[in-house]
Amino acid sequence: MKTFRYSGFIACFSFFYLFTGLLLPDFANIQTETEFSSGLTANCNPRGITSGPDGNLWFTEDSGNSIGRITPSGVITVFSSGLAPNSHPWGITSGPDGNLWFTVVDGIGRITPSGVITVFSAGPAKYSFPTEITAGPDGNLWFTDYGAIAIGRITPSGVITFFSIGLTADSCPWGITAGPDGNLWFTDYGTSAIGRITPSGVITRFSSGLGAYSGPMAITSGPDGNLWFTDYDAGAVGRITPSGVITEFSAGLTANSGPWGITSGPDGNLWFTDYDGGAIGRITPSGVFTVFSTGLTANSGPQGIITGPDGNLWFTEYDGNAIGRLTDIRTGCTATLDQSLILNIPYLSYTDPISGTLSYWANFVYETATFPSFTPFKLTTFGIINHPSFSCAASTLYSDLSIHIPDVLSPDGKTHWWVDLKYSPTLSINGNVYFLVKEYGLVSN
Repeated sequence: MKTFRYSGFIACFSFFYLFTGLLLPDFANIQTETEFSSGLTANCNPRGITSGPDGNLWFTEDSGNSIGRITPSGVITVFSSGLAPNSHPWGITSGPDGNLWFTVVDGIGRITPSGVITVFSAGPAKYSFPTEITAGPDGNLWFTDYGAIAIGRITPSGVITFFSIGLTADSCPWGITAGPDGNLWFTDYGTSAIGRITPSGVITRFSSGLGAYSGPMAITSGPDGNLWFTDYDAGAVGRITPSGVITEFSAGLTANSGPWGITSGPDGNLWFTDYDGGAIGRITPSGVFTVFSTGLTANSGPQGIITGPDGNLWFTEYDGNAIGRLTDIRTGCTATLDQSLILNIPYLSYTDPISGTLSYWANFVYETATFPSFTPFKLTTFGIINHPSFSCAASTLYSDLSIHIPDVLSPDGKTHWWVDLKYSPTLSINGNVYFLVKEYGLVSN
């Protein structure tokens, strides 16, 4: 029975690798940034970007009054028929109906993968300026409207409803995303707060943990079960738990760099745009930053960012009038344990007797309250890294389901440990996978 459970666990990992291996990008030592501009409207100011249902990327042209499509190879096509002058398309997202949905002045737009555009009036609001938009858990689209000072909902048939109770006269709803808790989460730039709205329209705002000069903008669901947001005015990236606890990280970011857009990456980290710094940044779930700027035109002003269907990161360059692509995404091999006791292993190597060396990233959460007599880490999410190239010692998953982690950075951001974990068949029931701490020690040097 023990051997069967072990082999079944390895088989699950191996099958996942074989199934997704062709869908994920090759990983190399150095990130490569490429800019595409041929096919864009002149001086169009690309702003929002999303991954489309057709395997392409779709983006908005703010000043170009168009919606753009770019293939993974960089071929750009723009569509404007159906958009009024000065529509100023802003946010864009994939909808539950297989179309793309976007915001414009006084309305919400829909574009089919073939390029047919329909615009729906934002309704009776005195002054409507929808900003960001996301697909909700209820099968509708949800958007922020800083002109109407409201959160909006639009059905796939075009019926719009506004919700504003819970917002203040100084509120400025900006970014919005679907959360892991079945609600929508948004940023309130005007009052330095993060908001939550239920599918029925009940709004709650959280501000404890944000400074008086904060300016939260974009927000996304993270791989750790929390929400992550950019704080443009504070020059920081923040995390908020579904219960409303906010933590901000700024150590490692250049002052006044202007974090703008943010998305979950294919490597288990968060990736964001530095608008004023002209760079793309990465933050681990434990709050460790790395910033990349090589390959970007100076003062390009990156704004929107998304993980593409090709496993690469795609972003808009608002001031540079280009669409950017970041390939060869990888992290350092150092694992991290953050203050929420989320353990992120960026590289986990396993040698399969049939498939050869397989490589993963994995996230665990420490659950001592669940099993107080043990030191358990529950596996929460994991993914495949295809054809990695290591410049440091990766963590290792052995055939007996023990894991050796040569370097774990503790929550203090200074202390490094080595840790050995062992799979626990006793605790791994009801579809959960648990590992126990077997041995550990300080890393010298």
